[in-house]
Amino acid sequence: MRVLSLGAKAFIPAALAVSLLASSAPAAPASAYTALVPGSEAAQIIKIAKAQVGDRYRYGAMGPSSFDCSGLVLYSFKTTGDYGVVGSGKYRSARSLYYWFRNRGLTSTTRAAPGDLVIWGGGSHAGIYIGNGYAVSALTRGVRVHRVSALTTRFTAYLRTGMNR
Repeated sequence: MRVLSLGAKAFIPAALAVSLLASSAPAAPASAYTALVPGSEAAQIIKIAKAQVGDRYRYGAMGPSSFDCSGLVLYSFKTTGDYGVVGSGKYRSARSLYYWFRNRGLTSTTRAAPGDLVIWGGGSHAGIYIGNGYAVSALTRGVRVHRVSALTTRFTAYLRTGMNR
């Protein structure tokens, strides 16, 4: 049996591959940012979004019984009276919400608080962060609670809403 010795040259591509894989996954939110403050606006927004679990997906829908991803976000914030935080309906898609928050310096890839938004695929999908690595969003199979890392579309950023106070 012959053993192949690759040496240090083989280590470099392997190290690069590991660093690329590690950087494409969302970092676990810091523990200080994961606790939901009872009675906060975030708690109300999350309660409304989770009440829609099981509702069907329909492109362009904003509720009350069917949603697309940005429609669920806007519906939840509008119902609690926090519509201005997400642009008062001017930013109807996940992508436009992402750019609006990004242009205001309100994005993070490492820290999230319950009530923040989650963006995947550079703005192709949006959801609401509910804490402990989970989000609620309108997927093609309906509104669901799922891990932030569960989607096949790559995580992009958390959008800081400031609702968990």
